[in-house]
Amino acid sequence: MWIDTHCHLYDASLVERKEAVQENALAHGVVELLLPNIDVHSVEKMAAAVDQFPALTVRQMIGLHPCYVKEDYQNQLDALKAEYLKDPSRFCAVGEIGLDLYWDQSTLDIQIDALNQQIDWSVEWGLPIALHVRNSFKEIFPVLEEAQIRHSGKVRGVFHCFSGGKKQVNRALRLGEFYFGLGGVITYNRAATDPVIKNIPRDRILLETDAPYLTPSAFKGEKNEPAFMAEVAHTVAEVLEVAPVELSALCATNTRNLFG
Repeated sequence: MWIDTHCHLYDASLVERKEAVQENALAHGVVELLLPNIDVHSVEKMAAAVDQFPALTVRQMIGLHPCYVKEDYQNQLDALKAEYLKDPSRFCAVGEIGLDLYWDQSTLDIQIDALNQQIDWSVEWGLPIALHVRNSFKEIFPVLEEAQIRHSGKVRGVFHCFSGGKKQVNRALRLGEFYFGLGGVITYNRAATDPVIKNIPRDRILLETDAPYLTPSAFKGEKNEPAFMAEVAHTVAEVLEVAPVELSALCATNTRNLFG
């Protein structure tokens, strides 16, 4: 049994093939998926996915992705907070939030403001955060460290699609209860990523796909889907020299510890 802790299951490319995507996931032991929100428009798409994939356990997050932090970001944040308050039990995390300086560096200041507001939500609501960090480890660590001081160490979460090295692992661990989401990227350049995986404490490893993005190398050219998490799991098990069944139990425990 596998839990995909970060999957955009509501993406049109997956919904259009929903029967096949669900069947493939179950055939590869993927039974539960956590869906990150990206903006005000994806909230209802996430809700629809619960019914569109009835054989899968689908859980939802609430948050504003840094790439969607634009001039109207405060209006979006207000709308997303209102969505949470309508039904808090619907959501298991605040995400996908963070900083992305790959596409647009000019919005850094408002990205940081949006991130801080959503970190404050997570502590107020007792939820973990799912962090998107792209070309921005240097910028995000001070924000997180200051947030931990502000909230007396209560901020916890996962670095989704972790792309850092050993230094970033160690700095993240000093923050407190932070986990590392491993996905298809770890199959691209194993000479670089295998040593990093070995440096992550086993009780801080989570598995994910980020489908339909970041397809594992074995399926290059195809849209990523939840079933492909089996390839990620196989790679991690090989690196850690553990049996898949042991890794499955470990990651299920880690997921429950963070997300409940």
